[in-house]
Amino acid sequence: MKFSEDSSQAANYLRRAVPKMVEHDIVPNPLNYTLWYSYFSQAYPSLNKALEDTVSRYGTCPVDVSESLFLEHIIQTDDQLSQNNKIQQSLVHLVSDLSGTIEKTSQETAVYSSALKENIMELGTSGLSDELVQKLNELSSNASGLCSTNEAFQSQLAQAQSEINALKQELEESQSQASTDALTGLANRRVFESIFTQHAHNDDMPMSVVMIDIDRFKNFNDTHGHLMGDQILQFVGKLLKQECPKSVTPVRFGGEEFALLCPELGIDNVKDIAETIRTKLSKVAFSNKRTGERIEPVTASFGIAVKRSNEVLENLIERADNALYAAKNNGRNQVQLAS
Repeated sequence: MKFSEDSSQAANYLRRAVPKMVEHDIVPNPLNYTLWYSYFSQAYPSLNKALEDTVSRYGTCPVDVSESLFLEHIIQTDDQLSQNNKIQQSLVHLVSDLSGTIEKTSQETAVYSSALKENIMELGTSGLSDELVQKLNELSSNASGLCSTNEAFQSQLAQAQSEINALKQELEESQSQASTDALTGLANRRVFESIFTQHAHNDDMPMSVVMIDIDRFKNFNDTHGHLMGDQILQFVGKLLKQECPKSVTPVRFGGEEFALLCPELGIDNVKDIAETIRTKLSKVAFSNKRTGERIEPVTASFGIAVKRSNEVLENLIERADNALYAAKNNGRNQVQLAS
């Protein structure tokens, strides 16, 4: 979605959208706000023409037409983003602006409505000609109608505000689920690949990948059960979060395999991080809380590869994996560097 990242500009688009929707009796729901926000931002020229043609034909924008225009001009335009979370980020940004702007618009229109009623009452009809009295009565009637319409619209705005807040929460939850491993709370491979892509073309910045695999994890599961195995995976996830500096992204690749994406750090720093994690993990005393049984130490093997110029992610991961297998073959519970 091609929406502004400037909150002030975004709010301006939405303030312009509200009168337009009132003018054409368009329901102020999140989908319609998106359409008319897009209209004033001119993000989708083809959508603008379609909206103008629709209003010209129907005098409004029917619900089924709104849905059709949204799918045709906004969602389908972003097919290339459907496999990542950019569309969700855009929607979260949009509904956040919608929420704030609706609240402000609601407050402002309520003030204007109240002031208009007071002004008409203060004018009165004393000492005015019959013609002016007639015009004033017409103005009063029109103002009362406008105020009634505004009150109805206020109710619709309140409902839209509730819908938008619910939508925002759903989008944030969906975005989190799409990028997070449910068991460990670590980022998943999608995030790993996205961050790598952001830095891949900067060969002046060092970047390394650390592949991590828990030693003999299948045997551990067979001996102590999958529930205990899940607890070990959760502990490793917590340890990675704790020991990784801000620039390092720890992820769960799947099963008992984890990885660290380390931009900006030299190889010595990366080795130190891996060694610290390896040492701390191997010294933790685990026990089965249900039976009280003490469990043998859990260890992991590590393989590190430093990105070469123009190297693609798949090749970098393969070299780190090869170093990991070398660590396994050499006795496990160690860190190996790729050649």
